[in-house]
Amino acid sequence: MMNVSNRKSKLKGVAGFSVVEMLAVLALVGIITTIALASFRRSNRTFLVAGATRTLSGYMEKARVDAIRLHGGANIVLNSATSYTVNLDFGGGALSSRTVTLPVGTTLRYTLPPSTTSINPGTTARTITYNWRGQTSDTVMLTVSDATAGVAPSTVVIGPSGNVATDTYVTGPVSTPSPQNTGVTTTTGIKTMQ
Repeated sequence: MMNVSNRKSKLKGVAGFSVVEMLAVLALVGIITTIALASFRRSNRTFLVAGATRTLSGYMEKARVDAIRLHGGANIVLNSATSYTVNLDFGGGALSSRTVTLPVGTTLRYTLPPSTTSINPGTTARTITYNWRGQTSDTVMLTVSDATAGVAPSTVVIGPSGNVATDTYVTGPVSTPSPQNTGVTTTTGIKTMQ
């Protein structure tokens, strides 16, 4: 009998969770869920910016190849902050136009290095044209960005030789380096031959 009464008294001393403890746990779960959702949204937007940049870079490369193959004429027209028009050979053997729209909330701007002024293509349109050698007339840096805080912009740089570089920044023209050691004469260390 003593065992039965000891068990009953032990069970009376066991308590469940209080309302305050449950509210604290629910608040903690809510805070963690909010942080996770914000992080997921930023990651999703980062992937959208990266995808839009890869698509733009791919069209730039295709325009270059089409210009070489068709002896010029392929181009990309930047005339809006949310879309651009590509004039390429999409399989018919001749150039045709297609408008590519950026993901919602993503914008496009361009810079003409060494200038650092970012230009909205909606107000000042720009056409990037490749000649029959696959070259452009000048360097253009395109920036794809998102309005979401914490999402880094992505860039595409088109050089005058027609090369396309993704996530590269151009800060100014390259100058010719000056010689480092000007105190060496041309005959130093040379033995005379006999």
